[in-house]
Amino acid sequence: MDTSDHFEASPSGADEALASLATTDEPAITGARSHGQAPGLLGVIALPGVAMWRRTPIVGALLMIAGVMAPVFAAVLMLQHSDNLVGLFIRSSVLRGMALVALAALTSRIIAVWLTADRLRDHDAQRRMRVVGSLVVAALAVPTAFAVMRMEQTRAAVDDVLQDSPTAGAVTVPAAIDPLAGQFRTVLMVGSDEGTDRLGLRTDSMILAMVHTLTGRASLVSIPRNLTRLQFTPGSPLDERYPDGFEDDEGGLVNALYITVEYDEELNEAYGRDGLDPGMLALMEGLSTSLGIAIDDYLLVNSCGFVKMVDALGGVVIDMESELPMPGKLRCSIYHLDPTIGPGEVFLDGTKALGYVRSRLGDSDYQRMERQRQLIQTIIDAVGFDDLVLRFPELLDAVKDNVFTSMTDSEALDLLNLLQDADQEFESVGLAPPLVEPSQPDYDEIKALMQEIRASLAYDTPLDLGAVTAGQQTASPGST
Repeated sequence: MDTSDHFEASPSGADEALASLATTDEPAITGARSHGQAPGLLGVIALPGVAMWRRTPIVGALLMIAGVMAPVFAAVLMLQHSDNLVGLFIRSSVLRGMALVALAALTSRIIAVWLTADRLRDHDAQRRMRVVGSLVVAALAVPTAFAVMRMEQTRAAVDDVLQDSPTAGAVTVPAAIDPLAGQFRTVLMVGSDEGTDRLGLRTDSMILAMVHTLTGRASLVSIPRNLTRLQFTPGSPLDERYPDGFEDDEGGLVNALYITVEYDEELNEAYGRDGLDPGMLALMEGLSTSLGIAIDDYLLVNSCGFVKMVDALGGVVIDMESELPMPGKLRCSIYHLDPTIGPGEVFLDGTKALGYVRSRLGDSDYQRMERQRQLIQTIIDAVGFDDLVLRFPELLDAVKDNVFTSMTDSEALDLLNLLQDADQEFESVGLAPPLVEPSQPDYDEIKALMQEIRASLAYDTPLDLGAVTAGQQTASPGST
């Protein structure tokens, strides 16, 4: 067959280089001609390896796997998790895998362009294919490199914040005290209250998130900062130091335990295991022992991180029943707050959200605890994949050096999945008067209350607080 006539009729420009593949007298290309013209440049880039499939099937297959099958698999994975992409992308292994897929997709295309160009007889056609093909791949590389950079930044942040061991920090109690512990994920969520007028960090916001793993039913239980006489595991360093319950010169409030451990060298060393925060581990031990429940993990967010996180999410909207006085300018707030906010729907940026959960001017600590639970659920419901992508720099800045946890990536993912289940409602309970008297707590009654909450979630039964607090005035927890 005279191939020169075909070459003269071949297309001009970049596709001329690919069309000239049909002028070679190699069996592979002759076979390709029998089925139509060889693929153009866009075909090689869209389906890397297709032009050399017959001649070098192994190389062609590898390029197709790296350039087509791997990206398709990644896209399918994202579609399968489209309702919880945030949870998917907090897994360090997924982030690294996605970055490798993106790099493989680019590398396979540049290799395909150059290997295909090598098979052309005409040197000008070879040069055109390499130059034009390289420019096209380079254009694709710009957004890909940006995505890979963000994935690597996210992976580094995830690795810094999350832990490797699933048992790190966990505190257990005897099964006779907490028989349903194995059915729950219980995380102590703490907001710190630093300030120039006080020494160190105080845990002024403490909420236990108890999630029934089989059903997703959850309860947010607020712990008052003025809870006293916290108990500790028998024989532990804190129990030996405070056999009658935690006490200090300021009344032994639970929010002072963290700083006590932080500034006590002996206690700090005793509770400084697994590379975790000694003060948080001590707080988990005290609450677990006093409330009679196993606590699996902790999540500590300082006030500056809280402001940045809410701002990074674009703010949230809260429906307020009444007007709330604001505390003025707080540490880590961006500006001075208006004297009041509400009633009605109110948009809260980070600064207003901090004022909303910190205000004690119009009500009490116990109403403040209820506002904290309401805001936490609102934030959980507001988190979406667009926040992760579009607001990534702000979120990364908020997390870095401001968020600390004992959870692994899979534990954080499971908890987020459970908390974001739209079909579930949260039971919101505050360990506050008249349910609990923080200054004179009856820990036996509190343990019974916590088991009642566990049972109501596990068996989907009404929470009857009156049965637990017989002889006391009871309050029904609100569902938020």
